[in-house]
This record gives sequence, C-alpha cells and structure tokens, in this order.
Amino acid sequence: MGNLQSDTCDMLRDRKIMLVDDSAALRGALRSILSALGAERLTEAGDAGEALGALSCEGIDLLITDWKMEPLDGLALVRAIRAGKSAAARDIPIVMLTSYTDARYEAEAMQAGVTCFMPKPFTARSLLESLTTVLAGENAASEQSPADLAMTAEA
Repeated sequence: MGNLQSDTCDMLRDRKIMLVDDSAALRGALRSILSALGAERLTEAGDAGEALGALSCEGIDLLITDWKMEPLDGLALVRAIRAGKSAAARDIPIVMLTSYTDARYEAEAMQAGVTCFMPKPFTARSLLESLTTVLAGENAASEQSPADLAMTAEA
C-alpha cells in the first residue's frame, strides 16, 4: 500500500463516518471494508430521513450514501445537507454510491454538492481510491490561506 493510501487509512481512523443506504447488506459490506481500512467510528442510517435526524445531533466527518432510496433519495439528502443551517454539516465530504452510471447523473450529483460520485459495483480498492481523493482534497482545502481561497473564488 502506498504512503497516500496508508495516510488515508490513518485519516479514516480519526473520522466519524455515516453510511446511509436502505440495504442492510450494502451497509454491512461498506462497514466491513471501512473497518478493514482502519475506520473505527462508523454509524449507519437506513434511509435519508434517519440520516438527517442523526446529522442534527451527531458530529459526522464523512458521509457515504446511496442515491436510490425511498421515500427520500440520496440526492435529496445531499441537497438538504448542503442547504442546512449547520456550517459543519454543510461542509461534510459526501461520497455518492449509485447504480446510475450515465454522465448526466454524475453532473446532477456534483451540482447538488456531492464530493465524489462512485458507480456501483465498487471494490475495496475503488472505495479506498475514492476516499483517498476525497480526503486529500479536504486536506488541500484546509491548508489554503484565506487569501488563497479568495483568489480561487475570484477565478
């Protein structure tokens, strides 16, 4: 495993991660993979409404959600989080898992505020690669000075 991937495993250990999917089997698979990658603080929600309730009272550092859920889908969950009152919740990195692979779905998800769009089926390696990208981007953003951020916003 490369240094960056090892660093990702270290960062996962320190994060509280919420898994949101109406499939208990998929949540179990994600839990197993993430635990093997070093994640120790995992919480789960069986639907978007449950996730929104948990987000209002728990500090979550990373959210992994499915798109297709009932009655509220993952895209609506992302929009609700991004439009929320809590700045901490609005800035949570969000990985969207989905069977929708058409580019228009990816564009819609990214426009809604998804940090990483990840088609199913996925492997432990592809999940690790996506999380490495998400967490590396998070660290790069936190290392920028306010002046750098202002210049980026103006560009």
